[in-house]
Formats: sequence, structure tokens, C-alpha cells
Amino acid sequence: MGKIKADYLIVGQGLAGSWLAYEMLKRNLSVVIFDEGTPHTSSKKAAGIYNPITGRKMVKTWRADALFPDLENQYQKLEISLKSKFLYPIPIYRPFKTIEDQNDWDGRRTDSGYDQYLKKVLTEPIGYSNIHDPLGGIILNHSGYVNIPEFLKAMKLYIQNKGTYRREVFDYQRMELNFEGVSYDDINVGKVIFCEGVSSNPYWELPFRPVRGEIIDIETKLSSEHIINQGVFMIPKGQNRFTIGSTYDHKKLTYEPQAEGIKSLEERLKKLYSGKFEIVDKRAGVRPATHDRKPYIGLHHKYKTLGIFNGFGTKGVSLTPHFAKHFVDVLEGHSDIDEEVHVQRVV
Repeated sequence: MGKIKADYLIVGQGLAGSWLAYEMLKRNLSVVIFDEGTPHTSSKKAAGIYNPITGRKMVKTWRADALFPDLENQYQKLEISLKSKFLYPIPIYRPFKTIEDQNDWDGRRTDSGYDQYLKKVLTEPIGYSNIHDPLGGIILNHSGYVNIPEFLKAMKLYIQNKGTYRREVFDYQRMELNFEGVSYDDINVGKVIFCEGVSSNPYWELPFRPVRGEIIDIETKLSSEHIINQGVFMIPKGQNRFTIGSTYDHKKLTYEPQAEGIKSLEERLKKLYSGKFEIVDKRAGVRPATHDRKPYIGLHHKYKTLGIFNGFGTKGVSLTPHFAKHFVDVLEGHSDIDEEVHVQRVV
């Protein structure tokens, strides 16, 4: 057999690697992708929420105006292309904690910067049984979740049909770098792009701030047309099931759910929801978060045939489609790198 020649080799077929591969293949670039196939990745464990208004102060998330207006349309087009279903647009209901929150959001009704994301401001309870929301809350547009395991499965088939997919561990020692590209066993490529999530890549010593997060699935009789988000998020999955999350632990970075994490979720859930529930599943993932909560994108400062597309943390669903397009534009010489996400800011 002869050598396989391709434009790019991508290491990791998580959310980031999948979107990057899709953007490359859409432009008729040739791609080889390596993936370990392990179930213990942050993408396969994540809840997949996308939410334009975040944080304790309930403000627009970073780059919201660039990311969210077309986000659902991008995933819907991808569903059609891949003949799969993984996007679930659902309004988020965020109960107010204080009268001050209520007054603040009542004033934002006329703020043009928020009007496309704000569906409704409630000053009375929404009416869901056993939900604690005496002051009402806000209902958001451009929100919902992506079933990431279904997305990854569909993308894997797409990559297998359009490119070269290898289920194996990428061995850095077998990679040979030269001025024209990279050789790896029987493969010659122009560049290797690492999309590995939390890893020990010898070429990138970056200030990642990985964080473990637990998620539980519960059964309960609550009926909700919204994702309810206050202290925890409650994602309705149908048939009396909800996904509840999440925890944030920077110390114990394990893919196994921890008792203290599950206990924390239960305690916070009970502050929002007083109904009876049964835990039917629990899982944990380690998110590849960064020190400044912005991804690492760009080429190596020394080896220009090596790139990185990583560090999307909890906002991967909303960030990766936009920045995959941007990075391929950069790689193909059509654009300069966005300095806010450029990996060279920390090298």
C-alpha cells in the first residue's frame, strides 16, 4: 500500500475535532482523523447546553452576538446533511433570586442589546409544580441543548465516508516533522491539528484549568417545556426524565462520579425543586477549560506544521462552529487569527 496524502490530520474526534473536520471536508480539503474511541471524554459526558445569558449576574456570554443568532441554523443544516437528529432548541427559564434581579431585568426589556435573547420577563411564578420561583424569572431565546453523543456518532459516519478515520491512539513519537509537512507511518499531511481535550501533549505546555463536572439523570413527575436553570440546570428529556447538572471541581480530575459531587447536585436541586425524584444515572467528565475561559487556537510558535484547536470548556456547543470556520480560514490563508483566542497569547 502507498502513502496516504492529506491536507490535515486531526487528533481527537470530540466536539472540537468534529466541527473542524466538517468545516475542512465541506471545503474539499482532505482529512485524516485519529480518535481513541474512549467513552471517557468530556464531549461524550457533557449536557450540551447552549445559553446566551450566563453567570451569576445573568449577562450576555462572551461573543454572544456573533455566535447565537445563527447557531441553531448551523446545527439544523448539519442535521439535514448528516441525516440525524441532535439539536433540541428549548427556551431556558431562569428564576429570579432577589427583587433586585427582578427589577434589573424589568429594566432590560427595552435594552436593544438583549431583546433578541429575551423572550419574556415574569414577575410571578411560571406555574410549574414544586419549582421554587416566587419572584418569577426570565425566559430566554436562542437556547437549548445538543445531544453530543448523537452528534459525534453522525459525524464519525460522515468523516468515514468523506475522509480517513482511524480508531487508535496517536503516538507523538511516531510523528516526523519537516518544513513541508508531517509524516506519521503511512501518512503524509500538511499539518497536524490537536483537538484532544485534556491531554499530556508534549508539544503544548499550556495553562489549562481542567474541571471535573458531575451530571445526573432523574425520574420525576414534573412536566416542563423549559430548561430550568437556577443553581442547577434541569433539562427535560421526555418520559418524566431530566438531566441535572453540573458541578465544578478543579482538584479531583477523574471521570468517575464522586459522592460529594452527587450530593452537591442533590442539595442544589432540592433548593429549586421540592418534588420527589429518583436518580437513574450519573456520570462525570473533565472539561478542557482554560485560565481565561477562551479557547486555544493557532499554530505552534516553533513548529508551524502543528496546530491546536482546544480549550472550549463548558461552551463548546456554541463556540466550536464559529471558530472552526475561523480557524480553517486562517489555515488556508484567508484570514488573520483572532487575537483573543490565539494560542500565542499564553506561549
